Amino acid sequence: MLNLKSNKYVSGLLKRLCISGRYELPVLEAASKQGYVETFSNKADGLHFNVLKLYPEEVTEVFFRDAVQKIKSLHLGLVEVIADITEEDYYGKSSGWYIHSWTGEAGVVGKFRFFVAGIKFRNKFLPFYIAILPVGSFKAEYLGEAVKLLNKASIKISRITLDRGFYSGDIIDTITLEDVNYLIFAPKKKLYKYMLESILDEGTVIQYEIKYSKNKTGYHAKTNLALVKNVKGYDWVFATNIILEDVAKYVGIYKPRWNIETMFRVHDEARIKSKSTKAVTRLFYFTISMLLLLVWNLHAKTKTTFKLFTTILYEQKLFQTLKIPYTNPI
Repeated sequence: MLNLKSNKYVSGLLKRLCISGRYELPVLEAASKQGYVETFSNKADGLHFNVLKLYPEEVTEVFFRDAVQKIKSLHLGLVEVIADITEEDYYGKSSGWYIHSWTGEAGVVGKFRFFVAGIKFRNKFLPFYIAILPVGSFKAEYLGEAVKLLNKASIKISRITLDRGFYSGDIIDTITLEDVNYLIFAPKKKLYKYMLESILDEGTVIQYEIKYSKNKTGYHAKTNLALVKNVKGYDWVFATNIILEDVAKYVGIYKPRWNIETMFRVHDEARIKSKSTKAVTRLFYFTISMLLLLVWNLHAKTKTTFKLFTTILYEQKLFQTLKIPYTNPI
């Protein structure tokens, strides 16, 4: 029998966002069926009215407090942090501070972008910080904030592992200021190809500087490049402040990070649809789905699929609302 406390967590999040618990059922139904709240309830207008009283920063803060409280109860010790950017398509008129312009292909004229930072624990991903990104924002600022909040919560970071989308001098300087180990997969460049070709053995680590500009000022970020040849049929380049004698081990450290891509695909199974142009509304729905993903990883991943998990949550709440005993199907 699957013991699920997740409805309590959803209710708690809504309460701390000053949103009535009567909206919990339509929100859970929309998540379990990947649909619009408007499709399943006549309460959507009231829900949106309350959500629009919030600021995006409030939603981010409440989610962080809830997530960290749950993560701290695991007593994990040193943790590995991974982060990424995920997107939602927008089909309306492409304008607004949070709508990133797109090609128009397949009717998609814009994208909402979300920054997500989480802890990799065994085969689980525990998101603890989410934010919606305005146009022209710097990823380094959000990553730095996530790290600072985790440090303030007394959760110690062993390293941050990032993909090539985070390879920049700004990111490296931000992490260095927080005195945290990092491993960042570098994008393919001709210079790195020439470096790899000049190496006779399996690889090496060299000192390197990355030039970047921010707020019209130029900077130089100091790092190391780990050049790794022919591991798993591929040549690799990483920016890192971790020095290893066996360079092949960098690949072993990085590869499990790919699990976050799988987690985003899993998260999509509880994505609540919306046509809203309002950043806080989009972030609110994204937050609900991320909360469900977090709780599934914490309590139910070894027992059921995420899709069935969200269905059971909705059914539990429905039967509770109708005051009918509910028998867990697992």
